[in-house]
Amino acid sequence: MSIVIVCCLHGNEQYGLEVARLFFPSIPFFIGNKRALIENKSFIEFNLNRIFPGKKNGNYEERVASNLLKKLKNFKYVVDLHSSSNHCPLFGIITKPNKEKIELAQRMGLDKLVIMMPSFANNSSLIDYVNCGISLEIGPHERIENIQEVSEIIRNLVENKNRSDFLEIFEVFGKIKKEYENVLIKNFENIKKGQILSTGEGNKKQIADFDFTAILVNEESYGDVLCLAGKQINFKTKNC
Repeated sequence: MSIVIVCCLHGNEQYGLEVARLFFPSIPFFIGNKRALIENKSFIEFNLNRIFPGKKNGNYEERVASNLLKKLKNFKYVVDLHSSSNHCPLFGIITKPNKEKIELAQRMGLDKLVIMMPSFANNSSLIDYVNCGISLEIGPHERIENIQEVSEIIRNLVENKNRSDFLEIFEVFGKIKKEYENVLIKNFENIKKGQILSTGEGNKKQIADFDFTAILVNEESYGDVLCLAGKQINFKTKNC
């Protein structure tokens, strides 16, 4: 089975390097953004995971993206490791969904899978340009249990065990802007119209305008975004 691990596309998401080392040399791995890793920050000039396929003669991150894709082109499965700034249960992310990617998530034993549609993902992430790619997201960054939990998922794939037959699939359809700093929701909470999302001084309240599932709540790298808005779907009914 042709598998490769990519870690540290964002230099401050460092647990993935420890995961990759656990499986090397049986599974090769590539460090995404080495300079950002050394400086312990997300990126140097531009967000590497929003700049693929890159440019041979572009800025630093564009050159990294272009070179990395050349190294990955012959691998069947690419596992891209990420972490979030907030408490976040382990889940997978795919783009351009198809049966092979759904089965990959099931073989890993994942409970939750998030689909980033082209209208939202802008066709600029690493997994948009590999044969069959999945990003694994967990958080927060410094949580030591991340290493063990993600390692178990990769081991499921390698050893072909613990297949998930109860995979929840969510499709992201928008962003919810953060109005106030006191956030009252959590990841994968099913939000109802009229629910209070955040509060501020003077009894100010942010109210949900519609039903959605909250994904990547209060992620620092998203700036003024409270969370991504998703909806649970049955993939078999999707024409992808």
